[in-house]
Parts: sequence; structure tokens; C-alpha cells
Amino acid sequence: MRYCSLADLQLAIPSHTLISLSNDDPEADAMNPAVVAEGVRQAEELVDAYLRGRYNLPLDPVPSVIKDMTVNLARHWLYARRPEGADLPDAVTRTYKSALQMLEAIRDAKLTIGLPSGETAPEPGEVKTRASRRQFDRDLLDRY
Repeated sequence: MRYCSLADLQLAIPSHTLISLSNDDPEADAMNPAVVAEGVRQAEELVDAYLRGRYNLPLDPVPSVIKDMTVNLARHWLYARRPEGADLPDAVTRTYKSALQMLEAIRDAKLTIGLPSGETAPEPGEVKTRASRRQFDRDLLDRY
């Protein structure tokens, strides 16, 4: 888990809900860590897909806005995987759509997460050069 931890997810989802979302056995009393890890993986991959080409990945350190978006995306995935997932809670749907809109804004350079130095990553294909002063300028060549 690169962008959010299990503790971050547990802050957003009550433990009894996380158990029921991650475990297919209705009698289970513990969450299924493999299912939770898969939800986080999918959320992180989606974040990377939006940020690829704009920032050097994986992000290190992880900005809190990216952590929050990853938690919201993983939470949505966990709710949506349930057979009765068609009736997602309104808050889960709203935060999911908001996370996608923010990722689109970051991708389109309307928002920036910056880098620790405060600079954004250079655009792909950007080339910087330096040249020395010309020895044979136009005036010198016209005299010949």
C-alpha cells in the first residue's frame, strides 16, 4: 500500500462495515486483508493512471490529498463489490465522483499537488539547451 494504509481506510470505514464489505462469509468476525489490499491496489492504480506523465511516480512523500482520494476510491470499490452494491450510500458515491473530478483537474493542470521542492515535474518532451555566444555573427560575415 503506497498511497494509503489500512489505518487510513479504518478511519473512513467503521470496523464492522469493513468486515462485512471485505468478507463474503456473513458469520465472519474479521476482515479479509486480501480483499482490502485489492481495493487499495485498484485505487492506487487509478490514481497513477491519472497522474502518469505529469508527476514522477510513485509519489514520495504522498500528499494528503492523494491519500484521501485513494481512500475514497478504495472505499467505493469495497462497497461496489457487494452483490447489493447497486444501492451504494450517497456519501460513498459523492466522494468517489469528487475524487475522480479532482484527479481530472490535476491531470488537466487545473490543480497541482506539487513536489516537495514546490516545483512541478517537467512536461514530457521538454528540452533545455544552452549555447555560447556566436563568434561569426552577421555583421562580421557581411564585411567579407
